[in-house]
Amino acid sequence: MGNKMPPVTFTFLNSTIEGVEGEPVAAALRRAGITELGRSGVDGTPRSAFCFMGSCQECRVRIDGTVAYACKAPVLPNMTVTPYVQS
Repeated sequence: MGNKMPPVTFTFLNSTIEGVEGEPVAAALRRAGITELGRSGVDGTPRSAFCFMGSCQECRVRIDGTVAYACKAPVLPNMTVTPYVQS
């Protein structure tokens, strides 16, 4: 009761996104209305979070330059998230 975590911010494609520290990046992005996390390197189709448990690999992004699954990576203050072009 009353233990709600204060919001933190991070960036995605030069936009400031608000999330709760520790929640999955994919959840914070979806709440902000962002569903396209990248594009296929094969045919250019959009990629997004699908299974939300790290099995499908559709939600890969780069977080501070390192490839990560948005559905499993925790939101951290001031991190930079960018799309990952999947091949």
